[in-house]
Amino acid sequence: MDNAENAVAEELDLAPVREILDGYPSISRGYLIPILQDVQAHYRFLPEEALEMIMEEIGLSKAQLFGVVSFYQQLRTTEPGKYIIKLCFGTACFVKGADIIGDKIHEKHHIKPGETDATKLFTLETASCLGNCGAAPMALIGDDTYNTIDPENTFEILGRYKLVEDVPEETTAE
Repeated sequence: MDNAENAVAEELDLAPVREILDGYPSISRGYLIPILQDVQAHYRFLPEEALEMIMEEIGLSKAQLFGVVSFYQQLRTTEPGKYIIKLCFGTACFVKGADIIGDKIHEKHHIKPGETDATKLFTLETASCLGNCGAAPMALIGDDTYNTIDPENTFEILGRYKLVEDVPEETTAE
């Protein structure tokens, strides 16, 4: 870790983790997965400091906790990009070009499934099926659903997403 990463790690506010833990009737293994889901919903991933706090509170070893975290694909221990791309690789989507869309994402953003681009704009994930085979190929980007994607429009679709939202310039009356 460099100094900037150390400074960020030291500044992590664990008060939300404490609130989440206190919101359960008991802090036990039976609530581990919902606790992890709530913590991830807050931070967008599971920071190491939060995991250590959970591990101590529940009385788990590091191996036990990471056995659970690594088993569930939706739980992340690294910060994802601002937008998570879930690209369907089900049979219908694959046959209609999902692999070409994945190649285009790699070409433009240099990421493969499970990776986040250098700017932290996108994280690419694949799904076995997103349940809309009639609209293949499809993808979810953040909260947006894209159906019947023409692979040639991949760059246009990705171009709609930015790290910082465009803010209109203020105009002043003279």
